[in-house]
Amino acid sequence: MTTTPRRSFRFACSTDDIPVVEDMLRLQGFRFEPDAFFPPARRLVEGPGPLGNSLAGFFGLIYIQDRASMLPPIALNPPKGASVLDMCSSPGSKTSQLAWLVGPHGLVLGNEPSPVRLANLRRNLHVMGLIQTATCCQSGEHLPLPDASWDYIQLDPPCSGWGTVEKNPRVMDIWKDDKVAPLIRLQKDLLREAERLLRPGGVVVYSTCTTDVEENEKQVLFAREELGLELEPLGDVPGFDLQPPQGCEGVWCLSPKLGDTQGFFVARLRKPGQSSGPLPYTDNPVQAEVLSEQQLREQGLDPRFVHAEIGLFGGSLHALPVPALAALPDSLHWQGLYMGKAGKNGDVRLSPRVRIEGPCAHVDLEGAEGLRVISGLLQGQSLPAPSSVSAKDRVALLRWNGLPLGRLNVKNKRLLWSER
Repeated sequence: MTTTPRRSFRFACSTDDIPVVEDMLRLQGFRFEPDAFFPPARRLVEGPGPLGNSLAGFFGLIYIQDRASMLPPIALNPPKGASVLDMCSSPGSKTSQLAWLVGPHGLVLGNEPSPVRLANLRRNLHVMGLIQTATCCQSGEHLPLPDASWDYIQLDPPCSGWGTVEKNPRVMDIWKDDKVAPLIRLQKDLLREAERLLRPGGVVVYSTCTTDVEENEKQVLFAREELGLELEPLGDVPGFDLQPPQGCEGVWCLSPKLGDTQGFFVARLRKPGQSSGPLPYTDNPVQAEVLSEQQLREQGLDPRFVHAEIGLFGGSLHALPVPALAALPDSLHWQGLYMGKAGKNGDVRLSPRVRIEGPCAHVDLEGAEGLRVISGLLQGQSLPAPSSVSAKDRVALLRWNGLPLGRLNVKNKRLLWSER
């Protein structure tokens, strides 16, 4: 066993499914303990190998994340069903955590200006199956969105990263003196854009993983004095030694702690005033052919559990969250979660990662032996189709201890996992 006491992770599944995923991890030899500051958070005590190699990691049921990095979404604290803009999103740590907070009927729009990093963001969201997310690739300083159109904004801008010194020992040498100046200018531009996009009464959480005063306290001062935003004091968080700097009381300021957590800075800022009326609707909605309820059922999906339209874009299927259809203009060039492919003959093939329940055959496995079989499937082995799978079935929903994991292909009375 390897001991890794500082490794933190959180569950990316529903609250009801957490006990099942805990059992899955334990049966694979992982031991962990709760972290009181956030109910889905855990701290790894020991394990047989990297947590990312676990079955829970493969199926996107957990997300490995520094515990300090979980603080900004907690500070924003959007309610269930809310719409949230994440202005600098990749790799998706906070985007996916926000999606957990708003639930399946909410929306999180993750913007990432780098195409390479955007691909990583979309891949992570796809693995976790977060249908309530959408992504775009725009300059964060000039987002093609209307004024006063968001109640909740997460802003975790590029920063010097001094708080990650334990993981990146040279970071303070790389980002020093005048090299930090472009980052400071970018952070101010992003704060200006966040202020423009906020509705009166709306909230932006500004956070960095640096201990640099110029990027932290002085940016809060800029937001207050030049943008007119109001600092809202944040309360205590169990398990953290948060020491707010003098003159900037109410923020979370966390110094790097060897073997425990990285440094972080979190401030919650509110736009003065009070919003009235619903969020603005777009007059330029995305145009797409969407699958009907009958087509969803034919693909083994129960429309009651989808919480989105499934749109056809060329040869790809993407989820279109209902709030996104109402609020996001087509000119944003946004994209919903990847759901599968469509052939030229109109044949639809959903991704094996789609684990939504519905009217399709089920393959139910249990306990340690079930996990052994699943590991074999992921390594390319096939499984004889049980009697519950008929000759006409093309796919079967794989479940472990009742928890849906994904979709198996049915070929010649054999079951196999394939992401091709």
